[in-house]
Amino acid sequence: MLDSRDPLGSLKEHIARGIAEAASRLGLKVDPTEIPVQKTPSREVGHLGSPIGFKLAGRLKMSPEEVSKNVVDRLNLSSIPIAASASPARGFVNFRFDEPTLIRAIIDAASSPEFGRGDVRGGVVMVEHTSANPAHPLHVGSGRNAVIGDSYARMLRHAGRRVETHYLVNDSGNQTILMSYGFSKVTGEKPKGKIDHWFGAVYAATNIAIELRRAEGEERERLEQALDRLRAEHGEVVDKVFRAIREDPDPEGGVRNLLAAYQAGETWAKEIVRAAVESVMEGFVDTLDRLDIKHDAYDWESDLIWNGWTAEMLERLKDSGYVGFEGGAAYVDLARAIREREDVARVFGLTAERVRELDAEGRLEEVVPPKFYLTRSDGTWLYTATDVAYSLYKIEGVGVEVCHNVIGAEQRLEQLQVRASVALAGEDPDRIQHFSYEMVNLVGVAMSGRLGIYVTLDELMDEAKRKVVELLRDRPGLSQEEAEEIAEKVAVGAIRFALLSVDPSKPVVFSWDRVLNLEANSGPFTQYAYTRASGILRKAGGSPREYQAAALGTDGEYDLVMHLAEFPETLRSAISLRRPDVVAQYANELAARFNKFYETHPVLPAEEPTRSARLALVSAVRNTLGLAMDLIGVPRLEKM
Repeated sequence: MLDSRDPLGSLKEHIARGIAEAASRLGLKVDPTEIPVQKTPSREVGHLGSPIGFKLAGRLKMSPEEVSKNVVDRLNLSSIPIAASASPARGFVNFRFDEPTLIRAIIDAASSPEFGRGDVRGGVVMVEHTSANPAHPLHVGSGRNAVIGDSYARMLRHAGRRVETHYLVNDSGNQTILMSYGFSKVTGEKPKGKIDHWFGAVYAATNIAIELRRAEGEERERLEQALDRLRAEHGEVVDKVFRAIREDPDPEGGVRNLLAAYQAGETWAKEIVRAAVESVMEGFVDTLDRLDIKHDAYDWESDLIWNGWTAEMLERLKDSGYVGFEGGAAYVDLARAIREREDVARVFGLTAERVRELDAEGRLEEVVPPKFYLTRSDGTWLYTATDVAYSLYKIEGVGVEVCHNVIGAEQRLEQLQVRASVALAGEDPDRIQHFSYEMVNLVGVAMSGRLGIYVTLDELMDEAKRKVVELLRDRPGLSQEEAEEIAEKVAVGAIRFALLSVDPSKPVVFSWDRVLNLEANSGPFTQYAYTRASGILRKAGGSPREYQAAALGTDGEYDLVMHLAEFPETLRSAISLRRPDVVAQYANELAARFNKFYETHPVLPAEEPTRSARLALVSAVRNTLGLAMDLIGVPRLEKM
């Protein structure tokens, strides 16, 4: 029996088991999961093949050719569904199947919303993503984090995992408190425009006012230019914040006092900070909702402090014997922990022997900084402490099987230090995983949140929509309302695809020419292919109830069918590699292959039985492309 949700994967498993059984008859025990099975370069030699001869030649002391021949001689072909033949070829074993049956199995599977879906299994998998500091609007870098995290969660769910998405609201750190302190000077002001943009201006004006007190020369000139830009954009509130901070005899002391009071849970501080942060988060939710990104839970950094998670974390680390104090500041003594604890060394990818080698060379502290600070000298918590406490909360409070922290690559060391601290606190550090990604580069833009210089996600979305509206302006048969709706969905698809389609380990270079390209490798390109397939089926009156798979005989049809068949495996690879871009590129390739098929294979004008068979294939493409688009958050469009 073939798995109706993944017929190709099911065939590969049957082949691997069949080869393993044949190998056992040669006196060799082989795990089927170790046996590679792949598409052949050409359907002329078979549909699937395995380089098993090269895999087992050394262990059997035979040439690859001898191995493949012996495996075929001992193979029980009847144990492999729909197999027609198996033949040895230069170290490979190639399998041919009843092709019409194979094609029908793939098309029927690819036409179902269950295609590639896994059985529900395992414990809770958390994906913590976005978690941007609520001190300024979400910018394009935050957008990449959000799109990666949301798409990865969608993929895990389709694969059968129980997923929760969480956002850590960083309301107890310097940036947020600085913004809140500036807000305290203008609490009577009514915010204008989008609320998180307004608070971003308050934050930047507060920061500039404080920094100008000691700035000189070029730095002073840079700050003054930034202030002029802020005034031009946000006017009166910037002037009011700036004047209030300049008249404050000790604004930095005021910020420290607000931080200490807020972390201590004092009512007056809560009224200031919570009001500011909740307002900013309201703006964040609106922005993310526009991108169809939602979180299952918002976890507040302050709640971790007030509910005792940070204090308990510190006590547990003290009990481990690896906490030190310096001028009142608490730190984790990683210098000693990594020398004495193999689990800590393992977090940093080091063996005990390698630790000793680095130590003897005097280079250990270059690899692992000796002290991981958790508090300031005044006893207030650093974000590092709340990160460790939050990790314990995820494991013990939520009960996650594993949590993927979608956090920028620049935090790689801090994430390793957090995981080492989790090990010292008595939990498995492998339950906390750093899903690293690189930044987004906008040509000619050097962003700085503290100066109010950034390209917000809202601005990016608005500009994308504006450009699409321009493209649609002269399209016949489109009302203004339809054009606006289509433009919004195309903008969402364009931005999400652009931020997701590059390997997370590589930077994204943002270019409008690429983002809105209708020819290849973009969200609109995949949307257009989906719309084209929908249009064909609409004109045909829907998908055929019956069709003859044998009518699909060309190489172009076969290649398209086999590419459809790879969707479940592509999804599994994307998940295991933490590479959601793999699904984005699959969608792009499927769109390109479908467009080529459409250009060379008439569908509606074709004679029966070819017409019905091609319509069934178009339906399978539409469904599979739609599923891939759903996983990466590119909206489906029936008309474009």
